[in-house]
Amino acid sequence: MANEAGGDLLLAVGNHLAGLSRNHELLDEGAKLLQPVRTAASYRLLARGAAADPKPGLVEVAPGSGTRIEGELYDLPSGAVARLARLVRPPIRLGRVRLEDGSMVHGYLCDPAEASGARDISDLGGWRAFLASLEVE
Repeated sequence: MANEAGGDLLLAVGNHLAGLSRNHELLDEGAKLLQPVRTAASYRLLARGAAADPKPGLVEVAPGSGTRIEGELYDLPSGAVARLARLVRPPIRLGRVRLEDGSMVHGYLCDPAEASGARDISDLGGWRAFLASLEVE
């Protein structure tokens, strides 16, 4: 989904959220945080990799088998999404994500094959809630 100035809208759900480790990648591209949003109920959120250093992964699933995942919507200048796409590595890619209101925006998606070896944290609602749960364990 393009913004009125010809740029793009991007959903962040993991370490690109404001104040987290990769948010600077968005800010370096001139991104502006617009508002908190949630995905449509057709996604699952994963914690991938080692328990000591988990990585987020948003996976699209069949409608009705997912949940709404909390994130942040960013406004990016024209060309920024293409530059950000060069920073991601498999199993993550930039793709299209449907928001709760039905609109489609760019977003970070994970290869569904990663789901078998990852912890499904969708019931927590979002990456920040997951990180907070680690602090109380």
